[in-house]
Amino acid sequence: MDEAVADLLEACRARPGSAALQRALMDAVVGATPTEVLDHLAAADPAPHDEGHRSRVAAFLTEGGRDADAARWAPAPAPPGPTDAPDPRASATVVHLFRTRPDDAPPPAPEAEPTRPTVRFADVGGLEDVKQQIRRKIIAPFEKPGLFQAFRKRSGGGVLMFGPPGCGKTMLARATAGEAKAYFVPVAITDVLDKYFGESERKLAQAFAQARARRPSVLFFDELEALASRRRSGNETGASVVSTFLNEMDGFSGSGEGVLVLAATNTPWAVDAAFRRPGRFDRVLFVPPPDQPARLEILASLLAGRPLAPGLELQRFAAATSGFSGADLANLAETATELAIEESASPETLTPISRRHLERAMKEVRPTTGEWLATARNYAKYANQGGVYDDVLAFLDRHAR
Repeated sequence: MDEAVADLLEACRARPGSAALQRALMDAVVGATPTEVLDHLAAADPAPHDEGHRSRVAAFLTEGGRDADAARWAPAPAPPGPTDAPDPRASATVVHLFRTRPDDAPPPAPEAEPTRPTVRFADVGGLEDVKQQIRRKIIAPFEKPGLFQAFRKRSGGGVLMFGPPGCGKTMLARATAGEAKAYFVPVAITDVLDKYFGESERKLAQAFAQARARRPSVLFFDELEALASRRRSGNETGASVVSTFLNEMDGFSGSGEGVLVLAATNTPWAVDAAFRRPGRFDRVLFVPPPDQPARLEILASLLAGRPLAPGLELQRFAAATSGFSGADLANLAETATELAIEESASPETLTPISRRHLERAMKEVRPTTGEWLATARNYAKYANQGGVYDDVLAFLDRHAR
């Protein structure tokens, strides 16, 4: 028997309800869970285990094709409460209820099938420094696995992107999967957060299992702060989700070859500091508003294929839109297009988009990154532990007015 499998079975037998089994399931074995381990878990008693642990074991059994055993391990719904008046002896000041999914509740929506995106870095305007770091951290291990094995360097890991809204973090994540020819597994907040006890943890574990089953893959979490917010006393549910997330990422540090965890957030200061430990999101990348060359590239892409006035110079508008995000530029292009449509009598007598339309649009559309940059400046100046916001300070220094 393989030594890793033997160690894993020993952890199962030693303390079936301990964290040793949870850690071993994630760290000791690379690839699919061995048949011997699945047999042991299928025969074990789920009763001594807590809800989070039972959800994880159920996910392993499901991944191994043991649906019947997975159903036995899945956390059982809480028994229905009494229908009469509440017990007067119960505390009138503190009521803490955990609800499990009732039998008549609608089942979770089916997960979207992972895809291999066709978008590439060339489709993302600007952000060359960020792209270069992603190439080195993510794409190179996928393209040169033999070289990384020779240096005993693992592929996979975690990268956290942060910056103002609308600056291309999600598109960059898709382009990363496209460049690496990997499956893209997006996870939205609504795909995970659930009002029923234990469901959020179960869905989170399923997302990681789905990425493992589709290697090479990019597992992308948008709005990470909603799942990984700082743990506070009194918020047991949020702390449980964070702990589950951290355990899954720690598992990937030992058995996540070919899987990258990519996340985006507008508020990195709200993310629990434990996520930035080496082996988790050990690379934090600032995605700034586009610079002038990038704005020119984005505007040209947004207006491509539309009727344009001869000699329209977009350079002047690229220079005049400092602080605009990619989404702001899209709004500018759409507004100018609407103005041109208003002046067009028919498809045969089109009024092309001209400098006049863009200038009018500039009076209506304002950049939306200012508030974020003002908040980020405070954190960069007074809460820059470990230099995580050095890139923000450098950006603000370059673009200070």
